[in-house]
Amino acid sequence: MAPTSERLNTAANPVNVGIFLFPGMTMIDAYAPLQVLALSDLVNVFTFAATSAPLPCDAGVMLIPQYDFANLPEVDVLMVPGGANPETQMQDPGVQSVLRQLGQRAQYVTSVCTGSLILAQTGLLDGYRTTVHWAYSEALKRFPKVIHDDRRLVHDRNRISGGGITAGLDFALYLIGELGGPAEGAAMELLLEYDPQPPFASGDPHQAPLALRQAIQAQVNDMAKVLFD
Repeated sequence: MAPTSERLNTAANPVNVGIFLFPGMTMIDAYAPLQVLALSDLVNVFTFAATSAPLPCDAGVMLIPQYDFANLPEVDVLMVPGGANPETQMQDPGVQSVLRQLGQRAQYVTSVCTGSLILAQTGLLDGYRTTVHWAYSEALKRFPKVIHDDRRLVHDRNRISGGGITAGLDFALYLIGELGGPAEGAAMELLLEYDPQPPFASGDPHQAPLALRQAIQAQVNDMAKVLFD
C-alpha cells in the first residue's frame, strides 16, 4: 500500500469533503471513504461533528472529529454516513439545521447507508433519487418526496449515495472519478487493489436466500424499531 504522502496527482484547488460524525454511527461508513479520498490530491477530506469531543461509534471505538459546527471550514462535498439507528440525528433540530445549511451551499450532497435517512429528514433529498441499506428501504418510505432507487450506487444530479456499509468504498472511488475523470478513479481502484471477492456471495439481498434475508430484516427492525413504526 502506498504511503499517504505519495499522491496520485496534484490539484491546484482541492475540493473540501466534510464527513459528518455522530454517536453510534457505523465507523466504516465514514472511514472507508475517508481512507480512499485521503490518498488523492483532488480532495481535502476532514471529519466534523456537533462538538469536537470524542464520540463512540457502534463498534465501541472512540472517534475524534477534526472540527465542530462552530469552526467548520467551507464544505464543497457534504457526506453523511449512517448507523444502525440514525433516529437521534434525524430528530435533532441543531444537527438538521446545520446539515441543511451545508447541503444548500455544497456542490455535492452525499451519503452512505442510512445516512440518506438523515439527509431525507433535512429535505435535501426531496425530488431526488437515492439509495439506502436494503433493510432500511421501508423506512425511507416515510419521505414520499424522496425517490428510492434500489441500487448499490445512485447519482442524481449533485446527489450521490451508496447503499449498504461496504458501498462506501464504491462511492469514494466514484466520487474521485466524478471530480477528476474516470482515469483518476481507475488508478485509485488499482492502487487499493479493490477487487472484492466475497466468500459467501450473500451480500446482494437479491441473491441471498430468503430465510437469511428475513432474519437480517428482523434484526434490523429490532435495532431501529422507531424507524419502522
